Amino acid sequence: MSSNSFSGLMALRRFVELAHHIPGRLRLRFTNRLIAGLSQSKLSSLEELCGPDQCLRSYTLNTATGSLLLEYDAKRLSPALLEQLFGADDDLAQQALTAILPIISPSDSQ
Repeated sequence: MSSNSFSGLMALRRFVELAHHIPGRLRLRFTNRLIAGLSQSKLSSLEELCGPDQCLRSYTLNTATGSLLLEYDAKRLSPALLEQLFGADDDLAQQALTAILPIISPSDSQ
């Protein structure tokens, strides 16, 4: 995932709201404008980060409800960091993203 993708994630935050979160499962709600533009092909960067041995396990995009369900390993990725990433404070979100990148980066997987 390129640095442009990560800066894109920061830009997308204004269209996303944390709908539900328990450790290991995070559901995000999107505005109609954003969900209309999302497709499987546009989520290829996220697909590359998901897998049974990865920190991010899987995701499910539901365009009918405007949500994305992300399943992750709560022992490897702090639930608090994800909440901070999708919270209202941009500075805290940037700090969370900086902390999350080394954890989810495919080059760091073993």
